[in-house]
Amino acid sequence: MRRLNAKQKKLLDSWYEKNKKEIEIGRLFFDLGKCDLFDGYFYEELQKINDFETIYQEINNYIQEK
Repeated sequence: MRRLNAKQKKLLDSWYEKNKKEIEIGRLFFDLGKCDLFDGYFYEELQKINDFETIYQEINNYIQEK
């Protein structure tokens, strides 16, 4: 599977709701690499569920669309 699955989206939704007031979204896009609230452990958890080549970009796009 090359996209975020339902479990990953649910975790990202939960993370977003907890942190949405502190997230800085640039004019054009969200970059999780520049977001201190998005730690490596959470990223690894998302990868364990469903890892694929473009997961980093898919996460950025998903949060940006929020």
